[in-house]
Amino acid sequence: MKAIVIKEPHKIIVTDVEMETLKSNTDVLIQVKSGGICGSDMHGYHGTSPFINYPVVPGHEFSGLVTEVGSEVKKIKVGDHVSVDPVISCGTCYACQTGRYNVCSDLKVRGVHVDGGFKEYVSIPEASCHKINESIPWEVACLVEPFTIASQSLSRGGIRQNDTVYIAGAGPIGLTILLTAKSEGATVIISDISDKKIERAKKLGADYVINTTKTSFEEFFKKNSHLAGFTLAIDAVGHPSIIETILPNMLPTGRVVLLGFLKTPSNLIQMEVTKKELDIKGSRLSCDKFPIVVDRIEKKLFDPKKIISHTFSFTDVEDAIQLLINHPDQCAKIVLTFDA
Repeated sequence: MKAIVIKEPHKIIVTDVEMETLKSNTDVLIQVKSGGICGSDMHGYHGTSPFINYPVVPGHEFSGLVTEVGSEVKKIKVGDHVSVDPVISCGTCYACQTGRYNVCSDLKVRGVHVDGGFKEYVSIPEASCHKINESIPWEVACLVEPFTIASQSLSRGGIRQNDTVYIAGAGPIGLTILLTAKSEGATVIISDISDKKIERAKKLGADYVINTTKTSFEEFFKKNSHLAGFTLAIDAVGHPSIIETILPNMLPTGRVVLLGFLKTPSNLIQMEVTKKELDIKGSRLSCDKFPIVVDRIEKKLFDPKKIISHTFSFTDVEDAIQLLINHPDQCAKIVLTFDA
């Protein structure tokens, strides 16, 4: 069978590898049908991920058809369509015991710490597979995972129907948060430094958009005086200056959720946090959100297909990577197809 392999930074190939077989009696064998390229895949390509040991098969957003099941598999059968949770946890550490396996002390993620799903067949534990209706297109089924990131971050922020949600960053994750927040009935403000990304967000239903290189928050709120501030803010970019601009515009009792992995310190203004009793939380991956997102997709509460900008055959993955590198403003989510 064929697989996508990042042999070393800046070298990605499609090559023949040994045919995958069931790894345990509780595994299912999946014929991969589609996969989304994520920022972590790009970090792997660029050599900027501290977690990857090369060579590695990337891919943690993927879906496929179950072709074989282990003897101890109970809930999944041959022919089922599934989306895969890429999180691998120990089940015994403090985080796992408290139900937060997404921050396991020995956390591993498929496509990052271990080989992922960008190959024609993959063996996955039944517990990590989530059935999705056969009517859902494969390119949508693979996007369950990024929408679980949105669901997790909004859950961490305690989203409410009357919230005014601010999203910093109109990239793929920012767009998943936008669509999810709108499905919750919230008013959504989204910002970016790219006009093309802002235009895309507006078309997807953002109530307000801001190009932060052209418009300050002071100017924005002066123009939109009916808005008093943010009740929930999510940093989907991860730049140290973002929280500094968010805090002064938060309403009392507001919630701030951070998604970025930053080593550079931010100049957090503690007075803003204390006087308003703000909650500041981190959000990583997702925890028990796959069933929620699958249900919402099946009920058509939002349409993940709207964030897909390009589709490539997996054999053309290098072309897809180069498009993301050279024309990032043109790209939202790129999906790879694995049709034989």
